[in-house]
Amino acid sequence: MKKVSLLVLSLVGAFSLQAQDYFDALRFSESFVEGNARYMAMGGALSSLGGNMGAISVNPASSASFKKSVFEFSPTYVYTKSENYYKGYDHAFKSAVKVPSFGILGYKQLKQNDVFVSGLSFSFAMNAQNRYDETIQYTTNNTNSSLTDDFLARLSAGDYNEQYSQLAWDTYLIDYDSENNVYLSDFVKNGVSNYNGLYQDIKIDRDGVKREYLFNVGVDFSEYVFFGADLTLEDIYYTENRTITEKDYGNVSSDLESFKYKSSVDMVGSGVGGKFGLIVRPIEYLRIGGAIHTPVMYNLREEYENSLDVFYEQDIDETNNLRKHASYSNNFNFKVGQPAKFVGSLGFVYKNLLNIGVDIESINYSQCQLDSDIESMSEANSQIKSELVNASNLKCGGEFRYGPFAFRAGYAMYGNPYKNVTGETFYRNDISAGVGMATNLVYCDLSWARAKSKQSNLLYSDLKGNDVDAKSTIKRDYVTFTVGFKF
Repeated sequence: MKKVSLLVLSLVGAFSLQAQDYFDALRFSESFVEGNARYMAMGGALSSLGGNMGAISVNPASSASFKKSVFEFSPTYVYTKSENYYKGYDHAFKSAVKVPSFGILGYKQLKQNDVFVSGLSFSFAMNAQNRYDETIQYTTNNTNSSLTDDFLARLSAGDYNEQYSQLAWDTYLIDYDSENNVYLSDFVKNGVSNYNGLYQDIKIDRDGVKREYLFNVGVDFSEYVFFGADLTLEDIYYTENRTITEKDYGNVSSDLESFKYKSSVDMVGSGVGGKFGLIVRPIEYLRIGGAIHTPVMYNLREEYENSLDVFYEQDIDETNNLRKHASYSNNFNFKVGQPAKFVGSLGFVYKNLLNIGVDIESINYSQCQLDSDIESMSEANSQIKSELVNASNLKCGGEFRYGPFAFRAGYAMYGNPYKNVTGETFYRNDISAGVGMATNLVYCDLSWARAKSKQSNLLYSDLKGNDVDAKSTIKRDYVTFTVGFKF
């Protein structure tokens, strides 16, 4: 039987595990635009080539090079596979049909006047900016540590809060030995640990999207200079559910059978921004593009809940209840400031046969900001400056046309935004290809793209306060179909 103490500590409910940090700032500041099938097939390298609804999100001047009004719609099938490494190998899958892009553009040809304006365009489009869907699974027989170590270490240090460690206290997962004046768990007693037969099942399920709704105006100056501007309304939805299940298959404890810790976070938010872009055609075959994206401040609301369910093999508190449950929920409002982005691009156009584009993007993530009306974010902002750096993204794409048919391919590399993480300079790589067919009235495009990235997930801390983390490789495949109508 567990020896239950009625000791009450004075430090209660002062710490929040849901505290915002540089991961939140980075998550909501990154953009990996999901445009139409042509945009996806060419790796997004269309900022100087123009004439594409997806490219308007990167360089607003892309709209000024249209010569007809268009309406298009782009459903996509997204398949996400996670390859997970934590004392072994696991994998998990997630798939869905989404609509990441649609838009309508109106074009008006003008007679040249004193300022050489030959065309105007007005457009509205929606493009997904980031996708968070993924499922990560880790299963193992862990002989080195347990989630209870984190609870035990926190309580031993006087960190007794209602959102996390108090859950373990209220469910008797952590006990107090008043005779020896120490805390103990079912796997650590009197300073001696034993994890023989401990089974862990850890699941992280994420969902959500960052979307952009843009209102654009484009101006064509005699087909030599194209200018565009966007007003963007952005919204964010993000949810994450973590479950850590541990089972005492080795019968280390005579009381504990298993427990399940759950943590869920739901965030929704919105922001307003602007973009300005220019494309110059100094000679027939060359396009030079540039764009500036203004900073965006997102207002976010977070709702979170932590719960702990513990199952015992025998009655431990004379209630005849073998299941103990404790939970905590709350909400919090805060702001995330996304820094400005700068885009430079080159395009090569040979008649109506060949298009090649190269884009370079630069964004300084150390300039991200967190803010709240009810809580100081100075420590989190200092962490952002020390952990994040300027990152550069490189996109390349090509298109070959043969009559009404088009054949496309692309490659994109996204720079590592972390200062203290060694490894590859680019932490996400996209490869893509596609085909298309167009007439004077309609066009249809099909593309495939694979985005491959790596991540590390902090699971908990051990008795000594060392991070227990796991690695994952995320492979996300997009199959996008676009149908567009010219009028």
